[in-house]
Amino acid sequence: MQENKLVFELILNISLLVLIANLISKFRFIQNLILQERRSVRSQIILSVIFGGVVILSTYTGIDIGFYSLNTRVIGAMTAGLLGGPVVGLYASLAGAVYVYFFSLPQTFAMASAFSTMLFGLLGGGFYPYFQRGKWKYKDLFLLTCFAEICDMVCLLRFTVPVEAALNTILQISIPMIVLNAGGILIFISSFNNVFVQQDIERSRQLQQASGLAKKCLPLLLGGIENRENMEKAAGIILEETDWAGVMITDRNKVITGRQKEGIEQLEMDSQIPDIGLEAMKTGNPETMYQVPASSASYECMKKYSLIAAPLIIRDQSIGCMIVWVKKQWVSRRSELELLQHLVALSSYQIALAELEKQRSMRQKAEFKALQFQVNPHFLFNALNTVSCVCRENPKRARELLIVLANYFRYNLNYDAYMVPFEEEMGHVRDYLELEKARFEEKLVISYDVPENIAIEIPTLILQPIVENAVRYGISREGKREVMIYAEESEKGCLVRIQDKGRGISEDIVERLMNGQDIGNSIGLCNVHKRMKSIYGEENGLRIISSEKGTCVELYFAA
Repeated sequence: MQENKLVFELILNISLLVLIANLISKFRFIQNLILQERRSVRSQIILSVIFGGVVILSTYTGIDIGFYSLNTRVIGAMTAGLLGGPVVGLYASLAGAVYVYFFSLPQTFAMASAFSTMLFGLLGGGFYPYFQRGKWKYKDLFLLTCFAEICDMVCLLRFTVPVEAALNTILQISIPMIVLNAGGILIFISSFNNVFVQQDIERSRQLQQASGLAKKCLPLLLGGIENRENMEKAAGIILEETDWAGVMITDRNKVITGRQKEGIEQLEMDSQIPDIGLEAMKTGNPETMYQVPASSASYECMKKYSLIAAPLIIRDQSIGCMIVWVKKQWVSRRSELELLQHLVALSSYQIALAELEKQRSMRQKAEFKALQFQVNPHFLFNALNTVSCVCRENPKRARELLIVLANYFRYNLNYDAYMVPFEEEMGHVRDYLELEKARFEEKLVISYDVPENIAIEIPTLILQPIVENAVRYGISREGKREVMIYAEESEKGCLVRIQDKGRGISEDIVERLMNGQDIGNSIGLCNVHKRMKSIYGEENGLRIISSEKGTCVELYFAA
């Protein structure tokens, strides 16, 4: 009957603690203290006083059973460490230990109880990283509390004289003390789950807000962070959509833009990057400045705010940073830092994509310029030799050919456009064939099946290398060079087919071309194949159909 009464009274004590936990967990002030990532000394003292009070209350309401007071102090002391960290756990348990040693009865167990109280707080603080952020593993927490209570029993045996009294007490209280306190701490600490649920909701809100910000700001980042006008617009959007007091965007060397909300004392935005921004770019990690130094020229403007800086990173290199200033009471909230990190990460990704696209465009233009300057010296020699021969017989025709030759090389060397109307590219092909026709005369037969006014743009110098290849290698068994050019336009694009009646291209060469391997002298085919895949996708390179009766090369230009 006595044991049932002890269990009942211990359950009442645990219920009292749970009621207290539910009350204090509802205060927003205490919620913020628990959720802070880096607590000030003041915050640690407040939490230590609160949980120290819980330990003292648990001891005060203990149940006297002769030589020992059966109590729930393990719950308050361990929770102080689990929720507040090692420092809070140490101070709260120290306050409880002092009370236990000087004011609890009976004094026979005072030393042992005080020592074990300190042990509870340190044990909770030691497991703070494991149990923090509300990711409780209740089985582990139950076992940890059981271990703490066993340590309490060991302390009773170690520090209590006579030992027989301690042993008799342990035999009487051990089972209900261990089981009920281990179960009680689960209920007690669950009362704080609402704090972490609210934090998860806040994180979700911040992530959603970051996504909304990114949707509005990312298009402005396509031109890179050097575009001041776009960066000013992005800074305005960020201030409008967040509670931040100001935002600054920098590159590696200078401030690109800085804006503040109206109604606060305006900070002078010079070109010098704040130290916190330089440090963030140096380390590659977010940095926080909780207090602007009093020696700073901007102290009067910024004394109510803290700074958070996050670097913009591309290929593991900082290219700039984003600095925001927030109210001091907000800087300890993890959600504000996470919002900035999400926004900066998305911005870095977009800038990286823009940079990658820029590099890709530059590479394509470089390849295009290289193609422009790949003037076949044999073709130039043959063209001039042909004109020279025609001069003797038909000066007028020679003059026409010189004009055609001039147009041909002007297009090759001076045309800067990357994409041109289909008709312009076909005009260049006709100039080339006109020169070759003058050279080969009746041995070169050309036929066109190309509709007029095909309304599509295609890459510059994409057709002439294929036609040149057909003229050069498309010699039939009769010794003639027959080239047929066919084009068909559709809603989705334009199909161009260039065909000859030569002896065909070997399967080995075609296979190597399709695999992007070197095929000797056929530089034009390789170049065009790579350009087509680069512009229109891997599946839209050249399509070559070759046999002993001739070769057909197909190019598909998507609209």
